[in-house]
Amino acid sequence: MSDRSERLGIGGRIVGAILGMGRAVVETYRLGGRAVRAAPLVLAIAVVPEFLQHIAEIHLGMFVSVEQFRALANDPLRWGFGYVKIAGFVIGILAVARFWSIRSVRRTLLVPPMTFVRVVVGLVVGLAVASPFMWLDKQDLPPAIAVPLQIVSGIIQGGFLIYIVGALIEDASVTPKRAMTSLLPAGIVLSVLAAVAFGPAQALHMANHKLALGQPLPIVWALMVFDALWVGLFAALVGSALFVGVRTGLTWRGWTVHPRDLYATDKSADDALLYEARTA
Repeated sequence: MSDRSERLGIGGRIVGAILGMGRAVVETYRLGGRAVRAAPLVLAIAVVPEFLQHIAEIHLGMFVSVEQFRALANDPLRWGFGYVKIAGFVIGILAVARFWSIRSVRRTLLVPPMTFVRVVVGLVVGLAVASPFMWLDKQDLPPAIAVPLQIVSGIIQGGFLIYIVGALIEDASVTPKRAMTSLLPAGIVLSVLAAVAFGPAQALHMANHKLALGQPLPIVWALMVFDALWVGLFAALVGSALFVGVRTGLTWRGWTVHPRDLYATDKSADDALLYEARTA
């Protein structure tokens, strides 16, 4: 963290945080795009199950019409592939986040046992802590109580998310204590970046499906091939958002690594990474 952040007043810090957030968005999209070249095998974790489900959907005749699509939306065959697709998408996102830290496809996929244990423990404990808030959220509580509870729940879940992603990318500086204290602002950054990456990508994903309805079969196939590839980029963007959110590590006192410095810090490593990916 720079000494400059120590000299800024509250107004300067707020402006710096806003500008830094803008740069973090740029870095998220930059890394998401680079992942297509640097780690296509990682993205295949999301792409292949997506395309297999599309094959099943076309086989069922889902894209013949809107009515047919709705009628077959819950078909067991479609959902059999759907569960695998969702798992592949989530794993692909996590793998991209880990890839940008580990910078090796092989090491990304070969997760050390202790790293796996830390991630699982973080998930289990996080769900256990969130469960009471989820139960209370379903109760008919007055806004004066429900809103503060939702805020507290969001803050706690953000802290656990920072720890889980930090453990996944093997960032030793992201301890449980820091995740729930000084790094809580990073949880907000991570959530915003994930939403900025997820929203537009999901919108195009849904629009592509609507466009395919009622089209001739060759066009449907072309759109579904595009959609499967798009889902790979989708996973790359969200995974990159997780990485940038944790690596920049916004604290109450400023950025751990300012987003404007992330590219300068990683440029030579990115070049080496691309070479490694092409020659592996």
